[in-house]
Amino acid sequence: MISVIVTTYQRRALLAGALASVFAQTAADREVIVVDDGSTDSTSEFLRTQPLSFIRIPHSGTPAAPRNAGLARARGELIAFLDSDDVWQPTALAELAAALRDHPEAGFAYAGYEPARMPTPEVPLVGDVFDRLLEWNFMVVGGVLVRRSVTDIVGEFDPLCAPAEDWDYWLRMAGRFPGEYVSRALISLGAPPDSLSRAPGGAMYSSNIRVTRKALAWCLRHRPASVALARRSYRRSLMASARYHWHAGAIGRTMRDLATVALAR
Repeated sequence: MISVIVTTYQRRALLAGALASVFAQTAADREVIVVDDGSTDSTSEFLRTQPLSFIRIPHSGTPAAPRNAGLARARGELIAFLDSDDVWQPTALAELAAALRDHPEAGFAYAGYEPARMPTPEVPLVGDVFDRLLEWNFMVVGGVLVRRSVTDIVGEFDPLCAPAEDWDYWLRMAGRFPGEYVSRALISLGAPPDSLSRAPGGAMYSSNIRVTRKALAWCLRHRPASVALARRSYRRSLMASARYHWHAGAIGRTMRDLATVALAR
């Protein structure tokens, strides 16, 4: 069985489209769990009319908390996540599940997506994808199917890494398990103005710094061959943050980022 965990906040209209794509999946053996992060619109009333499990939590402001609540409830051998502004192709779950069935050594499978926000790999990335994932996050939340045995080892999403908590999770996952790739675009990504990836104040830059700092610390303990790459990724995150804060006029933060770059060499 596949456990589908949908997370939402104040997205009643968009949520209906996301759920319609879930119910249209050709993979029939599934459970649907929707976790509402404390919405104050009509989300709760809508969800109570749907054939799914509904969890409501106090508003956390990060997707990590509702995803973790969904993980705690999930009973499937495979786990999929979907944001409420995204839509699956009807065969998304079936194709991802087939990739894992055909490659039992893989701990997770991931698919292409549209519209592409980054260039797709020239060569499909399979097996040990950790190093390439350190360079850029080529996986999207709704495009990944994970074995439950993998989530049991990797653990929960880290709220402190929001809004890049997904990148942190993929790195922790790929550091331990090989992956498989489905080259078709199986998910259409939404881009609402209130998306956390567009959070003001440089939140994404700060998040990327935390993610890459964690990855560097993990490599120092467990993967020495990737330490140099992890250090470059960490410095790149710091430099991107410094550029952002320089243009925003936050000179103090710019200088702190640059000082940390020097220490990270």
